[in-house]
Amino acid sequence: MMLKPKTKEMIKGRTEKEYRAVNMDSSSSLKEFSVDRRKYYKRYILGEKTEEKDTQAALMGRVVETLLMEPEEFDNRFYMSSLVSAPTGLMLEFVEALYKYTVEATDGEGNVTRSFEDISREAYVASGFKIKYDAVINKFIGSDAEIFYNEIRQVRSKGLSVVTADDASMAERIVEELKTNDFTSQIVNLVNSSRYSVFNQMQVEGYSIDGLKLKSMLDKVVVDHKEKTIQIYDLKCVWAVENFYEEYYLYRRAYIQAYLYHQAVLQTTSLHDYEVLYPKFIVCDSGNYNAPLLYTLDMDDMEDAYNGFEYKGRTYPGVKSIIENLKWAVANDKWNISKQNYEKKGMLNIKG
Repeated sequence: MMLKPKTKEMIKGRTEKEYRAVNMDSSSSLKEFSVDRRKYYKRYILGEKTEEKDTQAALMGRVVETLLMEPEEFDNRFYMSSLVSAPTGLMLEFVEALYKYTVEATDGEGNVTRSFEDISREAYVASGFKIKYDAVINKFIGSDAEIFYNEIRQVRSKGLSVVTADDASMAERIVEELKTNDFTSQIVNLVNSSRYSVFNQMQVEGYSIDGLKLKSMLDKVVVDHKEKTIQIYDLKCVWAVENFYEEYYLYRRAYIQAYLYHQAVLQTTSLHDYEVLYPKFIVCDSGNYNAPLLYTLDMDDMEDAYNGFEYKGRTYPGVKSIIENLKWAVANDKWNISKQNYEKKGMLNIKG
């Protein structure tokens, strides 16, 4: 696949960590800005290090994606736990809260500046346990939950996620389903040939939308030299495969990602006689019960993603307004109010 040189590039041979170190906005940062400007400001403007807590579905998605497309990168992204399974329910909430407050109480030299009792009592409150604090601590000390806590303390600071034996086994079963399922096998099993050029985890940087430079990492791009098409695929692992539109595409604002990915390829390929098709989502079940499905997008979806749209009475901001607001916030160093509300001098009609 031939590419335009210099400012708009598709990068090969660079690690995910190196890609993420590139100081450029992406679909993830635009989504974050559209949902929580304060969080965007702290992370991308102040450069404060933040650790995102994976949901089980998100963790499973990352493991599946790695095993399917870049198995050689597994050890660079994940740490195999000594446990068969992770803690669940309120005990998991307690462990995650305990980890969070431990990190917050750790100084630059790695010393924890608060007592375990203080931190654990705070975690106990945050976890929502109804049984007494002493009972929770008795259940925690010497248990698998304590092992899990010590493991995440050890490896998350290194950018690794803890994966249990059960997690790995489930991910392997999902990968096998994707490789053998009638709907997805013909896509995920594609390899380079005289007809197809296949790019997994393709990194694109330096393209722009409305004057904002962007980067993207695309799960899978397939160039069909016979049909002269370029198809973008993104893999999602979710709890509700058949309700992907409402519970992920809208809730997680994946439409931002779809629009950016399409633009990334449109602006970087020099195969001008090839048609860049609209992205497709390969959606698998994080529990490997429901069959994977393919969700397609059309021109109307792309226009909605750019201009914004309404669904069931709720408004979803488009890429255009998100970028406009982000550029205004950067230029004016204002992060606690939107451009529109600032221009209205903070006075709004009660009905909008």
